Amino acid sequence: MSENIDKTAALVVNEGQIVELEITDMTDDGKGLGRLSGLAIFVAGAVPGDRVSARITRLKKRYAFAETIELLEASAARVQPPCPYYKDCGGCSMLELSYEEQLRIKRKNIITKLERIGALEDPTVREVLGAADRIGADGGQAGQIGRPGKSEETEETGQPEMTGQPEQTESADGTDSAAFESVLRYRNKAEFAVAMTSAGPLVGFNKRGSNKIVDCTDCLLQKRATMAAANAVREILQGKLLTVYDARHGKGFLRGFTIKVCEGTGEMMLIFTGTSKQLPNAEKVIYTISDAIDAVSTDEKPYFLQSVVIEVNKAKDLREPASAYEVVAGSNTITDITDDGMKFEISAPAFYQVNTKQMSKLYAKVREYACLKGGETIFDLYCGIGTIGLSMATQAGMIIGIESVKNAVIDANRNAVINGIVNARYYTGRAEHVMPRLLDKEDKLFVDYIDENAPKIAILDPPRAGCDEALLRAVASCEVDKIVYVSCNPGTLARDIKLLGELGYEFVEATPVDMFVATMHVECIALIQRVKS
Repeated sequence: MSENIDKTAALVVNEGQIVELEITDMTDDGKGLGRLSGLAIFVAGAVPGDRVSARITRLKKRYAFAETIELLEASAARVQPPCPYYKDCGGCSMLELSYEEQLRIKRKNIITKLERIGALEDPTVREVLGAADRIGADGGQAGQIGRPGKSEETEETGQPEMTGQPEQTESADGTDSAAFESVLRYRNKAEFAVAMTSAGPLVGFNKRGSNKIVDCTDCLLQKRATMAAANAVREILQGKLLTVYDARHGKGFLRGFTIKVCEGTGEMMLIFTGTSKQLPNAEKVIYTISDAIDAVSTDEKPYFLQSVVIEVNKAKDLREPASAYEVVAGSNTITDITDDGMKFEISAPAFYQVNTKQMSKLYAKVREYACLKGGETIFDLYCGIGTIGLSMATQAGMIIGIESVKNAVIDANRNAVINGIVNARYYTGRAEHVMPRLLDKEDKLFVDYIDENAPKIAILDPPRAGCDEALLRAVASCEVDKIVYVSCNPGTLARDIKLLGELGYEFVEATPVDMFVATMHVECIALIQRVKS
């Protein structure tokens, strides 16, 4: 907190106080960041470049939270958000910013984390690989969501509203939304929350930082077929063909549902999270959803319902793992085909990158950083269903995937088979335990098909929590020559890079990939090499 690091927030501001702030940055959860006498103030409803009047809502020891009361001067990067749920939902924290500004902030955030947490000086971070077909041939704001304008406050809501702008692109149902399709509607997976109220069912998403469900008939990040299926579920609940689980009385079936979409084939999977293996009124439910998908399917985008699965979960906390997966209609998996012709079978619990188009860019950059010459041994750690490693198999000597989730390993082996890849092996377990044993000639897990003289490359693709320290130490102890780290969390990436530096590795450079348009999330690929003694 610069010069006031030892002062408490209460010495600078009081709760309820209205202050004027210049917004200079954005937090990971999409709040604007301003400073008053050195005190950091996180402002909801503000973006970098804004000058706002804000009310202090909460004080912490060394920072404060505030909400925007009036937008005094709008950022030059502000645009009109096209989503009517934007304020209520909070999922798209960057939807008020031009796409170029979104990319600039994401890159800056990565650099800041690498410097502050990773202790790197002036790290090389390439420009963000943005969405493939973004608005404007030059990637600029031509045809963007909107353009900056004057701020006024509406009488009905008291919320800042942008004026002096062109008409907002028609709503999701409008015919003029094609310009947004290339940037938005990118997600191939959606997780819906449900609830039953006296006014009827709610089907949508949890409001950011809350358990409140925002009833949503169209999310602009989702495919039209996805929303058609979700709205069909709403009709099913209205018709009482399915009941919503009531946690207070422990009754009811449906606790939520997930929809997965394969862009390359049109296959869709609907996963009901329910309290039993039996789907009530199964035939009527399935046909209703299938018909809704067919109604929005086109020759260009021919989506269809391929699989219906029940994720059985009776735990009080839905974050607990499911006790079983029961296929009630269709196949056990759905199959996607990527731009480079690879096929991947995806089961209900399997992880798959949510932005299929950008996934191709992500994997291409991984291959570029790996810089394979032929014959290398690739350790694909946190391998999931094997997508990254298998995309490199034709250029490598051997792919060895390690994953702690047994079902994912089964999927990875199957994906190797359907792609005709014979130089890939997959192991179940924690990588820090399995990897050293595979290289230890005295261990029963030792594999003699690895050329001990071949260069070793580790691909790391951990969850948001980053890599376990024991795994990083195991990778270093195996003396891999190069690490390509794929991260969805710049903070934990920077933390792990710092530890790898202590273990004899050096950061070379990183390239972000915008897998999550309109949100603060960003994927980042880092190249890390062993320092030769």
